[in-house]
Amino acid sequence: MRTAILITARLKSTRLEQKALKTILGRSMICHQIDRLKLAAKPERIILCTSPLQQDDPLVEIAVNEGIDYFRGHPDDVLLRLTNAAEYYHLDNVVNVTADNPFVDPVYIDRLLDFLQESQYDFAMTEGLPLGTFGWALSYPAMRRACEIKAETDTEVWGPYFTQTGLFHWGILLADASDSWPELRLTVDTPEDFDLVNRIFQELGVTGQIFSLRSIISLCKNRPDWVAINSSIKQKKPVPIKLKQEVQRLLAFDGGKNLGENS
Repeated sequence: MRTAILITARLKSTRLEQKALKTILGRSMICHQIDRLKLAAKPERIILCTSPLQQDDPLVEIAVNEGIDYFRGHPDDVLLRLTNAAEYYHLDNVVNVTADNPFVDPVYIDRLLDFLQESQYDFAMTEGLPLGTFGWALSYPAMRRACEIKAETDTEVWGPYFTQTGLFHWGILLADASDSWPELRLTVDTPEDFDLVNRIFQELGVTGQIFSLRSIISLCKNRPDWVAINSSIKQKKPVPIKLKQEVQRLLAFDGGKNLGENS
């Protein structure tokens, strides 16, 4: 099985401009993420997936400097961009992460890939981990199929195509009890988010070493005042998924049997 981590990355954010390039301990936030992702043992490569727009050129430069691959695809259709990247690199399974999550855990990336492959799922996700520490695993055939049935180019949030249509075989990997804290916000969308993440790096970061997810959770349990910094931030509501009309008709008629339902 050919596997890779696909990093979804753009520099178009408005709540915190060019957040992936913001510096922590002398390195950009996305470079810290890449450092952590390189510890995952199962993926064969890391691919930064961005757009062909000039504003995203700095991301390609980072990929080259950090020794990882890159792919430039559709600016807004994230699902299509990821699918085309998987096709270009001849991948069988991928784990997708986003560039605003510097604490994605490499241990759970490996576990999620095993979970996807052992159960022969089309799509797999983790439940219980802090927000911003997990990814999503997919098979390339399922990605291609999801692109064929969708009727929307704004696919920044694409998970519901796999979980809500009844057309895919998918599963949930539960986090260990010691790692479970879904209310803890470790993603970076706002200045408050960055403040918390920066504090964690300043406290735990040592040059050349990657601190563990459990170290982060332990620190946050001891600093409820830090956790409160971004606890009121709400995730933006995703755009509802849209299916092609012929797909909707088949689903309404026979529950998707003629679409090859396997869930």
